Formats: sequence, structure tokens, C-alpha cells
Amino acid sequence: MNKAKRREILEITVGIILLSLGFYFFLLPLSLVIGGVMGVAVLVQDVISVSLFMYVVNIILLIIGALVLGKVFFYKTVYATLLSPTIIWVLELTIDKNFFMQHMTESPLLVASVFGGLFVGVGLGIVLRNNATTGGIDVIQRIMNKYLNIPFSTAIYLTDGAIIFTAMIINFQLGLYALGAMLMSGLIVDRLAIEGKSGYTVFIVTDHCEMMKVQIYKKLERGITKIKVVGGYSNLDKDMMICTVDRQQLYHFKKIIKETDPTAFTFVTKTKEALGQGFSREEAKW
Repeated sequence: MNKAKRREILEITVGIILLSLGFYFFLLPLSLVIGGVMGVAVLVQDVISVSLFMYVVNIILLIIGALVLGKVFFYKTVYATLLSPTIIWVLELTIDKNFFMQHMTESPLLVASVFGGLFVGVGLGIVLRNNATTGGIDVIQRIMNKYLNIPFSTAIYLTDGAIIFTAMIINFQLGLYALGAMLMSGLIVDRLAIEGKSGYTVFIVTDHCEMMKVQIYKKLERGITKIKVVGGYSNLDKDMMICTVDRQQLYHFKKIIKETDPTAFTFVTKTKEALGQGFSREEAKW
């Protein structure tokens, strides 16, 4: 297993741990429902233990996903799908779910919804950022998308919305706080899963392409793409370098350009999402 794959598995594990901790210590004690299998588990916790319910439902949905969506989906889902209920099960055996919330004497619902949404959002965002999934209700959403031609985002709103609506019927106030937690977690997921991969793409027209390329490789460990361009006024052949960097590297990139070729024509654009070979440090440069 290469370094990039090990890091991916590690990040998925950390994401599932954060997701599970936020659910167990903040949402579950006050019966806040934010959708998914975890949300249903909250609704039936007086009948069946949360971890057991999650195991049973997740395994059933995992099998359905393998049969309907294929083996690839199964292999990408099985780890995270089983890890979450396992963590919940260990917590049930070792630490009371009210461990933190019992000390909250003022606005416990607000604290639970904010921190629950925060932990769940960060954890789920990390998982999705690594192109993984937590399984569960996600199987139903993907089947709705594939066979009923329902947009995936709409399928999410329909399934999670139905669960939260049920919670609001049971307890309207708790349902409102749960809705707030879900909206917060959704915003965080968007930031981490999509904007978390954003960066800046730098276009440089320079007469010192090789020198600059060496400095970029050496100091930033980023790959570049080099293309031939022709000056519109001079009709001279030039080299243009294209390189995508993250926010922290942009300042150093500008410094490299200034030191290597102060006369280089440069413009920088905001890149919403950067994927593929050359952007991740663990991946080979081209």
C-alpha cells in the first residue's frame, strides 16, 4: 500500500471517529435527529440499542448496494459503513453518552446542536473529501438517483428531510434544533469536501521557464504544465507555465517568480476544486 493510500485510509478513519463522537456525545443524549441511519437510530433508541440498529441496517443496505450498485460501491463503502457502528458500540460499553452534556446547565440544546453539527460536518467532510462514503441511507439515495433519475442532491433532501420531519412531529422543538444542526453540518461538508480542495492556478509567461520550473519543484513540490504560446503583438514564441497551488503556497510562489524573472507576465485565478496527478504532494509530478 503506497503512502497516498495509507493517508487516505487514515483520514477516512479520523473523519468517521469525529462523526461518531459528535453523534454519540452531543446529538444522541438530547435525541437530536439529523438524518441518515444515525437519525433513525435516535428515533428507535428506546426499542433497540443504537449500535445494534446501525449494524443491522447498515449491513442490510450494504448488501443491497452490492447487488444493485455493484462490487466497486461495496468495496468503497464497507470500511466506513462498519467502522461507525463499531465506534458507537465501543463507546456504549465504556463511556456514558451524557459524559459531556450532563455538565451543560445553560442552553444544552444549543450546545448539542452546534457541537454535534460541527463534529458531524467536519467528520463527514473529511470522509467525502477522500471520495469515500459512510454508506447507510446513501445506498438508497444512490439507487434513487440511478433508477428513478432523481438528482442526488434531491434524493438527500427527500430521505433526510423525511427523517427530520418525523422527528419534528414527535418533538417540534427538538426537530428545529436538529434541523439547525443538519444545516450547519451541511455547510461544513461543502467547505471541506469541495472548497477544501480549492487552490489557485498561476499562469506565467516567462523566458526563464526551466529555471522557474526547478525552483517550483524544489521549494513547493508542485508539478507544472508547460505550453507554447505566441505573443499577440510581438509574434514571438514564448513558454507559458501553468501550476496550481494551495492558499498557503501562493505567497511563496509569487516570491519565486519575482526572484527568478521579475519581468514575467503572471496572472492568478481562484480554482474551486483541484484534483488529479500533480496537485497532491504524494502523487508524482508530470
